[in-house]
Amino acid sequence: MKRLFYLFILWYFTITGFSTAQIPLEIGGNIETCVNLDLDESDTLRSRTTFKLNLDSYVGDKVHGYVNLKMYTDRIPQFDWRMNEAYIDYYTSKFDLRTGVQIISWGTAYRLNPTDNINPFDLTELETFIPEEKLGVAALRLKYYPTTNLILTGIFIPYFIPALEMPGVVLPEKKLENTEYAFKITTQSIVGCDLSASYFRGKEDYPWSNGQYRDVEIFGGDIIGTIREMAFWAEGAYTNPDTGDSYYQIAGGGEYTFGNDFYCMGQVYHINYHDANENYLMAVLRYPFMDIHTLQLGMAYEIENEIFIGFPEITLSLTDAASFVLSGVFVNGDVTGTLMSGLKHGIILKLEYSF
Repeated sequence: MKRLFYLFILWYFTITGFSTAQIPLEIGGNIETCVNLDLDESDTLRSRTTFKLNLDSYVGDKVHGYVNLKMYTDRIPQFDWRMNEAYIDYYTSKFDLRTGVQIISWGTAYRLNPTDNINPFDLTELETFIPEEKLGVAALRLKYYPTTNLILTGIFIPYFIPALEMPGVVLPEKKLENTEYAFKITTQSIVGCDLSASYFRGKEDYPWSNGQYRDVEIFGGDIIGTIREMAFWAEGAYTNPDTGDSYYQIAGGGEYTFGNDFYCMGQVYHINYHDANENYLMAVLRYPFMDIHTLQLGMAYEIENEIFIGFPEITLSLTDAASFVLSGVFVNGDVTGTLMSGLKHGIILKLEYSF
């Protein structure tokens, strides 16, 4: 089924590439080489080169196609690839329909989003704090606009994609009873704020203690708005698994950019398990210098276990299309058994080129 869809996408771009009744096909992407020096494991050095190709095409004002192909290698000459996204949109005045492999981002908080449960994290990336990239899932998404300020969203996912396939853990069968679905209602511009309520029915991204992927229901809500020139947000979700105890997560924060482009962000995050609580204070400070370069300092403090995490980063713009990034992560405290249990002291060097 997946191969048939990819062939359909290829046919779409072949046909539209020669069509005159459309916006010309846009081709872009980036190449990235990343080196990670793990300071916790005898100075272990890991590297990865990633190539991303984006194809973007419109036919009139009703049909749109998009492909994001990712190829990466951890050791030459071996490489792997996957379709991050490959979907087709159909637009009308009342609804938008998207079908194909896609990444659907929900929630308003910074990096830790309790309601963002559609796509699992990509755990193969050489990240040091919280994974930024997610895995695309085959889905059907419908957005309906009954009024100017109201959006109703429905999502159907025919088969389950885990965050990481683990040895000895059997994936759920691809049958109707294992499909996933979600709904969301969003109201816009209500006293300067956007409000959403959401529901997700599916499986957790990681296997539970019994080696099975639990079925879960997740009820969520979020708000985002502005007060003068400061943006603020709040987000929360209640997770009810079919096995084990329920738990909840909440996040809230704000951001402000001063006149000299100095950016400040602060956020609190709380997760309540049946046997443990974790409370994080998070902050990001970012300042551009010499007009084209950026210096950033990120921090997180977990109150219950007294863990401090620092993740500084400097980005140097080499040309309009190329940049060099030096970043690191420094951990003070025992992260074992916490949300940040995978964190290690490390330094990352990254060279990026976009086209």
